[in-house]
Amino acid sequence: MQHLNKTTGFLMKNETFIGSSVIFPYEGDFLCLTAGHNLYGRDFDDNVNLTEWSVIDHIGTSHSVSECIGDANFAREHDIIVLKLNCCSDLQQFHSPKFYTIPKNPSHSFVFRGRYEGNDCAVTQPDLRFINICQSNKHKFFCKIDKNLLMNSDYKSGNDWLSGWSGSGLFLDNPTELMCFGIMIEIPNKGDDGQLKFTSVSAIKNLNINLEIADAGQLDFDQKIRAKAINQIFDQADDEAIRSWELDDVNKPQLDYINEKLQKVYTGDRLVRMKRNTIKKLMVGRSLLYSELRKQDGIYESYLKANNAFGLKDLDILANNREEANEGLRSMTREYEDYLERCLNNFLDPSDIKILASYGISEWISNCSLSFY
Repeated sequence: MQHLNKTTGFLMKNETFIGSSVIFPYEGDFLCLTAGHNLYGRDFDDNVNLTEWSVIDHIGTSHSVSECIGDANFAREHDIIVLKLNCCSDLQQFHSPKFYTIPKNPSHSFVFRGRYEGNDCAVTQPDLRFINICQSNKHKFFCKIDKNLLMNSDYKSGNDWLSGWSGSGLFLDNPTELMCFGIMIEIPNKGDDGQLKFTSVSAIKNLNINLEIADAGQLDFDQKIRAKAINQIFDQADDEAIRSWELDDVNKPQLDYINEKLQKVYTGDRLVRMKRNTIKKLMVGRSLLYSELRKQDGIYESYLKANNAFGLKDLDILANNREEANEGLRSMTREYEDYLERCLNNFLDPSDIKILASYGISEWISNCSLSFY
């Protein structure tokens, strides 16, 4: 990742290393993003004398701090601040990354770069993945990391030996372009959970800094590819494909379940339509799941977890007649779709979730999972 090292700064107080930061040129200024607690202290109540503070760049040049944008109250809420630096070298030698909002797609891999106390050099840690957004603050989020990377040879973990990582920048693992999403602010539970906590750069919009921050969804090129693939899947699940599926002896057990169960819900022409519709949902959903989503390990695993958890509930529908059976099936479909929406809305768009919900219900109809009594 070219220029990544140029964005790494070491925050110093009276020449003592305090924490890491992201440094970059911006509209003629030299700016620094770091964790708020690096400057204001863990309780955000330290009296700050900016003349004591400086930032050391990748070649060892020290730049004094001229201004802090973000008071203690802002830092306490978001744990991110912006420092203006007096550039003591050529500003053009530094590189400004592109900034993005919270990266919610778990298929993306990230790195973060910073220094920890006891080590003189910056380190780059790879293979971080988005987990979820912090419930208490929409600008904070968690990423997972290999737990072993948070433990040293003396089996000390997390903040016991990694003091100084706060303020490290989170970047997309991309060899061609430098893209920053936030800074690290905490190692929760001393690293025992294999998680790191970050604040999104989008939080600094509250400081009226006109920094261009793009929507991280723009990076989900796989979504655009999948949209095209889904259209092809639908095209392939035509009447001829459905007839072939019905005639294939391999599918006879599933077809028998479909015929048996749907007769309890529909009659006449509608029974014929709904049987073909159920088969189509099976074909489309299975193709989406195994041909597309399986390529995205994080999304695929999240779906399996959600689907398996919902499958633990009682899937029996009690009905005295077809009308009640129909309403019971519709109710279960809505419940399952709402559940998948809550579990997967950070990763998938509504059309994907609807396809997966329809597939899940059709799959349960075509085996012994869902029954009508």
